[in-house]
Amino acid sequence: MSSIKDVAAKAGVSVKTVSRVLSNYDGVSAKTRLKVNKAMEELEFYPSAAAQALRGQEKGIVCLITENLTTTPDSFDIIAGIQHECEKHGKLLMIGESGGNVKSFSRLVDDFRRQRAEAIIFATVSHKEVSIKESFNKCPLILVNCYESILRHPTILPDDYLGAFNLTNELIKSGHKKIAYLTLFEEMTATPLRVKGFRKAHQEAGLSVEDELIVVGVCENPDDEFANLQGILKDIMSMPERPTAICCGNDKMAMRVFMLIRKMGYKIPETISVVGYDNYKLIAENLVPKLTTVSLPYFDMGQIAAQIAIDKALQINTKIQEISGQLLLRDSHRAI
Repeated sequence: MSSIKDVAAKAGVSVKTVSRVLSNYDGVSAKTRLKVNKAMEELEFYPSAAAQALRGQEKGIVCLITENLTTTPDSFDIIAGIQHECEKHGKLLMIGESGGNVKSFSRLVDDFRRQRAEAIIFATVSHKEVSIKESFNKCPLILVNCYESILRHPTILPDDYLGAFNLTNELIKSGHKKIAYLTLFEEMTATPLRVKGFRKAHQEAGLSVEDELIVVGVCENPDDEFANLQGILKDIMSMPERPTAICCGNDKMAMRVFMLIRKMGYKIPETISVVGYDNYKLIAENLVPKLTTVSLPYFDMGQIAAQIAIDKALQINTKIQEISGQLLLRDSHRAI
């Protein structure tokens, strides 16, 4: 890498003059400033961010630690939302991937602090509880899609309860009174919240929920998490009074349900309505018919996290903000 001495030699000036140009010192002529800038460009010289910070010229850096987010396409919108807000405010976004490793997380925190980060954002690929050992008294931490058991940091979460409530309510308003719900793993944070929303929509409509219609639709099979779906659907569809709609834990599950239901000889939505959750666009917009689902508000969550990271006034108010996803009505459900 080129040094400030290299720039000075190429421009034919002193190191002190180059330093004055970097500091935007008024006592440098336009001609000299042009020579120094040209030399820096030709040598691909960039001033040290740390050195600029010491002179009070820091650009402002927001740092993001992700947990498997960079390799998960349907969660990448969190990063997009953060980047959008950083661009708007002229902030530099630095990203590090921890891969869920505690040591990697700690190392990234140290590295980002050395870069004089204004704030650090930690975002996970799924709604979950985390444990943060480090203290963040000087450089604030903002949690996205994750939370601690004791609230210490600003926290941005998806409103899984409201998303499931709105989706179920839409089915009930469309005339469905017997609805099956195939959930994700019960130990996942989102699952009990969504089941609660599912039950609340029935309660407000004066309908009872049949517990046998709430079934875990995934399994621990490492090769196929939906290996049990065929048997589950066979049992549901052979009931004396079968449901008229099926809510799926996510869009990937809904895609498998589409295939299995059709293999059983039923039509969607003519025979039975099928809805998903997540709005994984590659699936939801390409299934035939297109999938009714609820989006995860990842872009909005990222934006809000970045706003907190940039605005020191917002950092003071440590609280949980729950963001509701959008109900996307497509063609996989119909009124009856």
